[in-house]
Amino acid sequence: MYNETALRIRDLRPGDSGVFAARIKLQPALVEDQAFNLSVYESVPSPRTRSQLLASTLEWCNLTLQCQGSGKGAVNVTWKRDSLTWGVPGGEGGGRQQLSPDGTTLRLALPPAATNVTYACTVSNPADHKVALFDLQAICRGGG
Repeated sequence: MYNETALRIRDLRPGDSGVFAARIKLQPALVEDQAFNLSVYESVPSPRTRSQLLASTLEWCNLTLQCQGSGKGAVNVTWKRDSLTWGVPGGEGGGRQQLSPDGTTLRLALPPAATNVTYACTVSNPADHKVALFDLQAICRGGG
């Protein structure tokens, strides 16, 4: 297809997903057939979140952060601390971090000096994303 060609479809529903065919008449003698695979996604609801302070001492703050998608369809969950994004984090920020196999739970053990950060959880699908923030300093002080 030519770059200046556009196809606009409105008022889509998830049931509209599928393969569609189009016959494009470019010139009187030039016809092009195209197949389009259309996927319609639901908007992503806000993540369900939970933080749990496991232990807080003068040396360490041990906590768990949970972030889950809800609604229909598969969603991806990613975690970010400041500008760092990981699939499986390890050792940044002077502490220990462990991500669950499904990516929804992040266990952290940090010295108090390393808790002045915000962790972000992003729940997404190809059409939408929502972010939830966790203030580690507030959680480690027991205000979670």
